[in-house]
Amino acid sequence: MPIRFRLSPLVSAFATLAAALVLAARPAGAAQGALLEKTVDVPRDKAIPVAITYGRATLNTVESINDPNASDVADATAKDPKDVTFLIIRFRYDSDDYMKHKVKLHTILLDEAGGVVADASHSATMDPKVKDDTISFPMKVRTVDWPKATKMKVLATFLD
Repeated sequence: MPIRFRLSPLVSAFATLAAALVLAARPAGAAQGALLEKTVDVPRDKAIPVAITYGRATLNTVESINDPNASDVADATAKDPKDVTFLIIRFRYDSDDYMKHKVKLHTILLDEAGGVVADASHSATMDPKVKDDTISFPMKVRTVDWPKATKMKVLATFLD
């Protein structure tokens, strides 16, 4: 014969309330994690430290590849002000964690006044137990606007 337990109405109500609070704290389909942000100098000729850490994973540096040089900017200014250059934005990261992390990276190039020069975003996975791995994605910027960019805002949304 099975043993049955009966809960008092007060304990039952408390258990129901606790379960409702747990479910309300995390809506169905909602991603849990963190939004971390940092503003750094524009990475022109070298990688710039970012140091965004989530758990035991760290985005160490950001760099840009395929930057337009002075002659590219001069040509675009003279011939085609709407000319665009596709930069490659590359983040280097380390992860000492035992689980992988999904991250959405959003980078915004800002001018001196804080206006947006260009932006790009990319979702990626940070693998566990790796040293010096990369996440890379393209960013389209008008060639004539490249010299105006002074700061890069990095937004990293970690999804679990």
